[in-house]
Amino acid sequence: MKAILGGTFDPVHLGHLHAGRRARAALDIPNVTLLLAARPGHRTKPQASIEDRWRMLELATGGGTDLVASEREVARPGLSYTVDTLEALRQCSPDCKGRPYGALEPLVWLIGRDALADVPSWHRADELASLCHLLVLDRPGSGDAGRLVPAGFECVDTVAGLAKRPNGGLYSLADAMLDVSASQVRQTVSGGGDASALLPGDVWSYIKARGLYRSCDRGWDQAG
Repeated sequence: MKAILGGTFDPVHLGHLHAGRRARAALDIPNVTLLLAARPGHRTKPQASIEDRWRMLELATGGGTDLVASEREVARPGLSYTVDTLEALRQCSPDCKGRPYGALEPLVWLIGRDALADVPSWHRADELASLCHLLVLDRPGSGDAGRLVPAGFECVDTVAGLAKRPNGGLYSLADAMLDVSASQVRQTVSGGGDASALLPGDVWSYIKARGLYRSCDRGWDQAG
């Protein structure tokens, strides 16, 4: 089983890392891949450049083995859509850049509870269930994700249910997200505040050194 947390990571923050580690432990797998959506297809353009966002992701995951940063979308031209990424991972030949997952290996896409409602509007959303499972990450104070199941997916009662088939399952993971968002980080920095409590130390140092997020925007945290 493989698990992926995709996002614009503008910037990557402690909430992302907590979610990835919580999912890794629940799925009982060696690591979770953090996949940078370099050019989000239906979201507002990220404030930080691709290069800056990738470097921050490297800094956030460096030195550990439980979270692994992937730059496959950085090198790929064009917009980043979840369905295209999943399709490429399933079809990737052994000699391509990035490990192929194959058609039969369970592939789990991590998604925040608050983003679940947007899935039907994603590019080729009706094909997602044929490519992956969804692991819904519960954010503190959010509503009942169990009431919303995107087309083609079927709720499973346990994490183990995701391992029984390669795709099409949906499992909600309680207490998987901290009450932290990338927009909160950007707004704090743009207002001259201290965001060190929201970020890995190396990422906060990088933001200050590069002068990132000094002007506030309305960017988004995750690409579909």
